[in-house]
Amino acid sequence: MNIKNAFEVAKEMEALANGYNELAARESSEEVRHIYTEMTYQLDELQSKLLQISNYYPEDQVEKSVTLTREIEELPTGSKLTLLHAYANDNLALVEDEGMELYLVPWDALEEELTM
Repeated sequence: MNIKNAFEVAKEMEALANGYNELAARESSEEVRHIYTEMTYQLDELQSKLLQISNYYPEDQVEKSVTLTREIEELPTGSKLTLLHAYANDNLALVEDEGMELYLVPWDALEEELTM
């Protein structure tokens, strides 16, 4: 799987879901609001399945706390993140911030937090 492409597709799905949420909020018809809400839910489920997160996270895998060692995108150095998946062959990692926003960052920009 090409994780960069999969991540871009997942972000497009997220943008569509956000758009449907906005439409649902503005819609006066309860029936149409329900349709938008259902479409949002389905897109969220597909994104989770594609990236193997949420209900599709592997049972044998444990999320880890990591710290960002350099600024990436809008994430400042020192950001505390949750490592969801590491893609060693691509030197990439799928991480989530405290706001549950997903990022694909270089693996070597992360430092695993030690637990006592």
